[in-house]
Amino acid sequence: MSPSDNSRRGPSLVAPPPLPADIGIVAAMPIEVAPLIAQFKNVRKYAAKGQSIIEGRLEGKLVALVLTGMGRARAQRGAERLIDGHRPRWIVSAGFAGSLNPAILRNAMILPVDVANVEGRHFATDWPAGLDVPPTAERKGRLLTVDEIVLKAAQRVLLRVDHSADLVDMESSSVAALCGQRGVRFLSLRVVSDDASTDLPPEILSIMGESGSYRIGAAIGAIWRRPSSLKDLLALREQAIDSADRLAKTLLSIIPNL
Repeated sequence: MSPSDNSRRGPSLVAPPPLPADIGIVAAMPIEVAPLIAQFKNVRKYAAKGQSIIEGRLEGKLVALVLTGMGRARAQRGAERLIDGHRPRWIVSAGFAGSLNPAILRNAMILPVDVANVEGRHFATDWPAGLDVPPTAERKGRLLTVDEIVLKAAQRVLLRVDHSADLVDMESSSVAALCGQRGVRFLSLRVVSDDASTDLPPEILSIMGESGSYRIGAAIGAIWRRPSSLKDLLALREQAIDSADRLAKTLLSIIPNL
């Protein structure tokens, strides 16, 4: 009997199971954590049903980072995969946030005291007892998780009044809820990408895919319909790159203490 195609190719190579991680990081979009990922050493990558997991060494710790895409459901699935596969002691929900509080300006680095969802549930965040907050960040405020991008400053005013919140994102509350259920310590770190008075360009809704990637065709179409949107979108991208750099530096200062 002739050997099968599989035998001619030789034995398949199966990666060994992941080691328990010190820290898991949940992020929605690659642009939020690209500078951090560039610092990983001894990198291993895993694919998990449309979500990428990058594992490596940072500041002496084994870190597993999942790119989930935007939204609560995707963030929860990503956090579940980290907990089930990598068994971290800590999970950090990291990325961008919009400000609802006029006193919190763009590029502020915030470690929220608690996280809330629009249904009214609240989840406390952890911080190691006796450890000083890094000088680049502030530990304060409430982070509210919503289900869609908040475009208008007027919407931000209403969210602040209705929920007594200071920041808004689209992921953290589902990660916090899961960590509470599974007994994993939870922390959120958010860099403010747009302040409370900012109206975002409407084109951002069409060019941002739920996976967190840019839709090139949609971006070209948006520029064709409103040529001035090119300037707005380029400015947002530059701001995002700057915010991601700041986020990476602060995470690198926090990771050794978790």
